[in-house]
Amino acid sequence: MSWPWLTLLGLSTGAFGAAVGAGGGVVLVPLLLILTDTEPPIVAGTSLTLVALNAITSSPSYLLKGLVDRRGGLLLGLAAIPGSTLAPFVVESLAGGVYRVLLGLLILGLAVRLLTAGYGEPERAAPRSMVRLGVVKRRIEAEKGQVFEYEYSEPLAAAFNAALGFVSALFGTGGGYIRTPVLVAAFGFPARVAVATSMFAMAFYATAGAAVHASLHNVNWYPMVFWVGVGMVVGGQIGAKLAATVRASWIIKLLALVLVVIGLRLLIQALFQS
Repeated sequence: MSWPWLTLLGLSTGAFGAAVGAGGGVVLVPLLLILTDTEPPIVAGTSLTLVALNAITSSPSYLLKGLVDRRGGLLLGLAAIPGSTLAPFVVESLAGGVYRVLLGLLILGLAVRLLTAGYGEPERAAPRSMVRLGVVKRRIEAEKGQVFEYEYSEPLAAAFNAALGFVSALFGTGGGYIRTPVLVAAFGFPARVAVATSMFAMAFYATAGAAVHASLHNVNWYPMVFWVGVGMVVGGQIGAKLAATVRASWIIKLLALVLVVIGLRLLIQALFQS
């Protein structure tokens, strides 16, 4: 792919990722597998590096808007680091076809979840946390007088993110596409706080996982990281503004439809390669 296409790919995935707290990798990884002949370990390492860049550059915007649960984000980010540093060693042992099938099924499952769960409605009141172990109460005061009050189980949230860190680095997707809806549905986070906190947490563990991938030479620094990264930096700022000002439901539905197409394409690709 030439640099204009790589930049456009970064711009669109960065905006999507920051707007819904997904980091962009859930779209970037399958597209790189479909559109290029890059091997899965390189795709995973390159994507996770870009996800880390997207999270690092978009988090300040969320912090300035007061939407980040700093204590929760730090807890979730640190809990995910062990898994994110182990997964790069595992991905190299997976056959390309198996990797595509697993990723395709994961993406299709996410798309169905997004289309059926009503995720992306920030106006909806946050549900009461489903789990009560080690529950803490949180109060977030955002810009323009917005106040978010909720409670959640810190130990279970940390345990969940420990597993998520492994998945995120294995596929290079960042894991925000799983964590954000789970923070809303299972742990009672308000949607906008979940998006912002997810991106903040991702800046920690995605960077750690990307560093391990880089040590294993699983990162295509040029042209992929450079040109896609340029697009992601700009797209991340656009996505962060959209998340704070625009109703998210239409973004979620569009993302879900895109994921259906991508997931099916990955499964078909794996079938013909086997």
